[in-house]
Amino acid sequence: MARRLAEHPTSVGAVLEEILRGCGHFESLEEAAAALARLRESGLENGVSIDSILLEHLAEIRETLESVEVEQGRLRQIIANLTTPPCFPAVYLARATVSGMQGAVIQTENDRRVVPIGEDVDADTLETGDEVLLSHERNCVIAKSGMPGLLTGEVATYSRSLGDGRFVLSSRDEEIVVIPKAELAARPLKEGDRIRFHRSAGLAFERIEASKGDDYFIESTPEDTFDEIGGMDRQIESLKRTLMLHIHHADTANKYRLPRKRSVLMEGPPGNGKTKMARATCNWLAALSSTGRARFINVKPGGLNSMWYGATEQRYREIFRIARETAGAQPDVPVVMFWDEVDAIGGHRGENAHRIDDRMLNAFMAELSGLESRGNMVILAATNRMDAIDPALLRPGRLGDLVLHFPPPGAAAARSILACHLPSGIPYAVDGGSAASARETLLDLAVAQLFTQSRQTELADLTLRDGAHRLVRAADLVSGAQLESIARSAIERACVRDAEGGPSGICSADVLAAIEEFCMCAPRILTPRNARNYLLDLPQDVDVVRVDLARHKIQQPHRYRAQVA
Repeated sequence: MARRLAEHPTSVGAVLEEILRGCGHFESLEEAAAALARLRESGLENGVSIDSILLEHLAEIRETLESVEVEQGRLRQIIANLTTPPCFPAVYLARATVSGMQGAVIQTENDRRVVPIGEDVDADTLETGDEVLLSHERNCVIAKSGMPGLLTGEVATYSRSLGDGRFVLSSRDEEIVVIPKAELAARPLKEGDRIRFHRSAGLAFERIEASKGDDYFIESTPEDTFDEIGGMDRQIESLKRTLMLHIHHADTANKYRLPRKRSVLMEGPPGNGKTKMARATCNWLAALSSTGRARFINVKPGGLNSMWYGATEQRYREIFRIARETAGAQPDVPVVMFWDEVDAIGGHRGENAHRIDDRMLNAFMAELSGLESRGNMVILAATNRMDAIDPALLRPGRLGDLVLHFPPPGAAAARSILACHLPSGIPYAVDGGSAASARETLLDLAVAQLFTQSRQTELADLTLRDGAHRLVRAADLVSGAQLESIARSAIERACVRDAEGGPSGICSADVLAAIEEFCMCAPRILTPRNARNYLLDLPQDVDVVRVDLARHKIQQPHRYRAQVA
């Protein structure tokens, strides 16, 4: 507009600007109109210019008014949204007629009431369990919720159906009576099914598929093999014979009416291959299967404990259910359930004042006793506290079907274990011979150093309550895990030396240094309380009261060169 006024003569531009702004030397609108008329009369060109400017000005005014109207509409909608009373969701239960009024029985979070049904709501479309919306006063059903139904709630276990169609659900050792929705009532249910229900409304909505328990299984079949377990040939053979009889000779076993052994208990001091045996068993069963697969569940009993009353026992039942259903769904895929440190739940009953551990053990034993027809499911358990397990758990039919003892390795077994962890394919320091002969020499050297009766292998002295003493040697504390650590330490020393440009291959110095490190660290785990876990020949009626560690001189002391300033 300013540009258009500037294009016209001073008299026309000035007069129009004064008129449009409504200010200047004009005292009234009539006076401004008279001035505009005089301008028009002064010439045709001025009249056309005035009309063009005024029309443009009117267009700008209309555009401004339209934008103001749009903004006012938006503001009115915001105000309406802020001031509109809220609607409240509720659960529709049934239709009710009160004093001729068509109403509905509804359940809110806090109470149950009867309210009228609005004219805009078709009452015939409402079903029990539907979610409806109440007015802001919560005194009228004004709409049916856009949700297909109430989608939230608690989950309980189906117990039984009453004669009038109601269901009885079990949740945390309490029974709850509910009314099922029509589609749920028409479905066949069995005891133990998971049902979603609304506690306040007393309604059961749907059957929830139970968890498949994939989080309990390891992702793939373990790669451990029996060849990696040294010194346990007798235990491996016994385990294989027990399982193979019913896998490959089921007809012969049935002819003799020989029942299947339900479980295997592996017991012995820590670090002697019980866990590795369980993983290797799973791998071996996978090799025998036509699918080449096996499922492995590594159960840590402490991880199943819960602070809620009855929840721990429910978790024990749940993990057995998952294992049974997995074995039944895939008959050609063996399922191995391994209970490590089973003494954590299998302690003697009656020793705990709160009786919580007793309930867990009872639930565990009940599941073991109910495995008559488990198919291709194998139960393995391990413990290093055989004396702490309740006798009822050790009877045949539970964990007493096959008990395998895993003793500390002797000299021959130790050599076999070291041979597994010092393979022939890695470099050895060769001194005029072959790598194979150098390896055999190192194996003999390691066994001799560990099992020799010398001052260097005396690690500790135990004092018993009756004043007797028990000398602890390196051979007493040797285990499969310790031998693996010795081999790994020797390999690491050789690898570091080779990487730094030193001589290549594992040599006797590496093995001796690893054994010396073992002799320094191993006895530190001994205490008067745990000594029986490692020394099986201690008298049962005399306690250990003191552990004195032996002091050894350093065989290869470090030498330091004085620094000259």
